[in-house]
Amino acid sequence: DPNNSWGGWGGSHPNLVNKSMIIQVTNIGYDVSGDHSFDIQIPGAGQGIFDQGCKKQFSGYKSGDFDCDNNYGGCGDISGCERLPKALREGCKWRYDWYHWYTSGVGSPTNNPYIDFRRVKCPSQLTGISGSTPTDDESYPAVDTDAY
Repeated sequence: DPNNSWGGWGGSHPNLVNKSMIIQVTNIGYDVSGDHSFDIQIPGAGQGIFDQGCKKQFSGYKSGDFDCDNNYGGCGDISGCERLPKALREGCKWRYDWYHWYTSGVGSPTNNPYIDFRRVKCPSQLTGISGSTPTDDESYPAVDTDAY
């Protein structure tokens, strides 16, 4: 939502500051610590300790194909996205284009940026993909997805 923006440094590329997005939190992520910490699951960005799911979902690929053999950090540049299944490549490229993980040496890479956020009713565009709707979703304000 426009009020959920990347709030500044803390590990963000300068071009990411004040951008906005809507996300759906789907799990607790016990391997992440800190107040309001969460992982955005980005194809090619590293599988962390949970490195078997992608391999099971996409037969014919090795675990290392999903993060360029780097479980913590993922592919070092956008060319690594070609190792992923075709269905995941655009998501991998998003990491470099929109999220600015690395941008031709300009600024610093984005890694665990500080964010400003607020909870909203989860849009159908997300619940339709995940198949999950929070039980208390009606308690939160709807967001205008056309604003994105």
